[in-house]
Amino acid sequence: MPRISKKISVKAVSMSFLFFFSSIGASVLLSPASALPNSPVSLASTPLSSAEANWLTGNGNALNQNYNPQNQINSSNAQYLGLSWLFPLPTHPTALLSVSGGLGVDTSPLIINGTVYFVTQSMQAFALNAANGNVLWTTVLPVLPNSTTGHGTGAISLHLHDGNEWFTTSLFNHTPAFWVAAADQKIYALNALNGKIILNFTYFTGINTIAGNNPGALYSGHAQLLVDQQRGIVVTSINSGSSADTGRCFFRGWNVLVDPPQLMWTAFCTPPQPGGNLPVDPNWTINQVKSMKGAEIFRGYGRDNPGGYGGPNGAVDLKALSPAVLNSTLYNDWGYLNQTPACAAATGGGSTGSTAAGWGGPWLLGTGPTSGIAFLDTTNRDPYNSACTLGPDLWSAAILALNDTTGQWVWGFQGATHESLDYDCSWWQALGNETINGVNTQVLWKTCKAGYLWELNAQTGAMIWSWTPPTSIAQRCHFCYMLDPLNSTEMSWPFFNPSLQPTLCEPCSFSFESEGAYSPVTNYVYVVSQNQPRLAYYVALNSSNYKTNPGLAFAPIPGQKANQGPFDNSTVEAVNAATGQMAWSHYIPSQGYRGGVTTSGNVVFITLSSGDLLMLNAKTGDTIKDYYIGGPLNVLTSVGATASGQMELIIPITAGIITWGAGGVPGDLVALTLQNLPPATTNTITSTAAGPTVTTTVGSGGAVTVTSTIAGGGGATVTVTSTAPGTATGTGVDTTTLYGVAAVAVIFIIATGYLAVRGRKPGT
Repeated sequence: MPRISKKISVKAVSMSFLFFFSSIGASVLLSPASALPNSPVSLASTPLSSAEANWLTGNGNALNQNYNPQNQINSSNAQYLGLSWLFPLPTHPTALLSVSGGLGVDTSPLIINGTVYFVTQSMQAFALNAANGNVLWTTVLPVLPNSTTGHGTGAISLHLHDGNEWFTTSLFNHTPAFWVAAADQKIYALNALNGKIILNFTYFTGINTIAGNNPGALYSGHAQLLVDQQRGIVVTSINSGSSADTGRCFFRGWNVLVDPPQLMWTAFCTPPQPGGNLPVDPNWTINQVKSMKGAEIFRGYGRDNPGGYGGPNGAVDLKALSPAVLNSTLYNDWGYLNQTPACAAATGGGSTGSTAAGWGGPWLLGTGPTSGIAFLDTTNRDPYNSACTLGPDLWSAAILALNDTTGQWVWGFQGATHESLDYDCSWWQALGNETINGVNTQVLWKTCKAGYLWELNAQTGAMIWSWTPPTSIAQRCHFCYMLDPLNSTEMSWPFFNPSLQPTLCEPCSFSFESEGAYSPVTNYVYVVSQNQPRLAYYVALNSSNYKTNPGLAFAPIPGQKANQGPFDNSTVEAVNAATGQMAWSHYIPSQGYRGGVTTSGNVVFITLSSGDLLMLNAKTGDTIKDYYIGGPLNVLTSVGATASGQMELIIPITAGIITWGAGGVPGDLVALTLQNLPPATTNTITSTAAGPTVTTTVGSGGAVTVTSTIAGGGGATVTVTSTAPGTATGTGVDTTTLYGVAAVAVIFIIATGYLAVRGRKPGT
């Protein structure tokens, strides 16, 4: 299997090590990255468009497609990508040394006008020169361990996702700004030219005074943000815990054209809770559905008819139900009213549960016919299992559309009703256009952790098709099918197996726990499903644990270590967006998947925890190259250009809580560019027909077909096809080579030495 050997990897980082110890003081601040010897390819003669040069959002473009239209790096030459520079990431700032959490970068770096922007898990923002990794500026956000004290939330969590970053150019008198939703429940806007804080505000404080939350409602940590720079609006929320004391689900809109920003609206997605400052309203969800343009709940075909998904019975249209059926389905949803004696004893008469904002991938701002619409997702129901949360538990595990000017809900689509296996709908959503019944229609693609991909009408939320991997790729246990919201018995189950017995669940909690991609060229949606079978146990809830336990426990199946197989595996799938049918699949053994998919230049880039960058042909799924980077990769690849127009890949090596078997080293940022391409070859082929010789020159890294008409011999046509040498293939992932001990030691020394040198005063 072609890969960079450990020896080469260690040599590369050793060169970086020598570089640091030959630098002192301020010079290190200017040149912290290790630029390695290389022979970059010549730049394209045609100037790059903005879409080609920039990776503008955490998911690449404004449509969240994780797609770059460039073709400088493509399926014919991607095997010649090589290490251009490496930037060792620092450890925690001194102020946060007492806070546990991951290290490194867990958001996809932005690449804008030749500058790489990112924020570390320890709340330090950077701007680097994309050409060499030199630091342009760095800002440590003023986050402290006690920043959330008194806010009704849990401890600070040093863990971000792509939805925690944003970039604007038209706000603040057209000052480019890098936005971060930080761990202290504040939004920071940094001047992208110098790193100075332009704006910061707390988006959470005061929610309990208007929410109708249960007393002592607890939120677990910071959420992401969405910035509508055309209207000067920022949408925020907050994550939840996994127990019944979770506060009421909400989103907020802020006017950021003024300083301090002003709260415009608060939109709730669950009813007022028992014990709060608002009366319990068992009709609240019914009235909400009536006010929306569209409201659907997915149910598939159920466990007794697993042969197909989608179709006319794939979703329940709540707007089409009779008043009587709608009432029987949603009255007292979440079980807040008239709790059974057992439930009242467990909850103390308080909330039976709730849901909250989704996380993982960025939220999405509509465009064209959906301009001004925010597409927001939600997480699982909390607690996961309980006899007290009756009904569909709307809108847990859902995608929601909201008018970001008024805060009015437009439509909702629930991916898993009365879900009980952590099947939340966080992570990926993207926009595109498809021809539906002969009409060009804006559509939204959405994945949820239950293992489904949907195509929805972006304006109404109506389901067009749904897809899940065939059981030959991903098994689905008997009790792991979606429930029917119109079945009152299923809507009262306290556990996904009504017998309450320990049960093997597949998919278990996280079939799609990564971000997908869409290519307008192939019209394929690319996703990665993962198999991580687990034993699920029902935990009975009572008055002593209802506010601290999710009602669910997972355990490895016999013979398996947590998160390490031997039964774990993943599969990359390409789904035809026009039909909802799988076009190809590519199997990845022995590891789950928690990164993201990027597609560009007819290549699908897959980042693996084993330290491999897997490059697949976007049309066929065939391996172009399996490039061993050398450290755990759990963040999707960013594709953009240097200021001079050199296309590159930016990939974080990320150690921390989202890796499978990774060590606790700070990690690195790696830049790959095309290098050392073989020279153009000249192939001379003599036609069998009478006439002159035909000569064709083939550029490196691609197949070129030349058709020439030969004079004489009856005007015979000769077709010449030639391929440049060096095409690489891969045979799979060798997880035993994950981040070798020597490489870990060297990178750790690099990071430590870098911090030591940075800390010196000039001239010392």
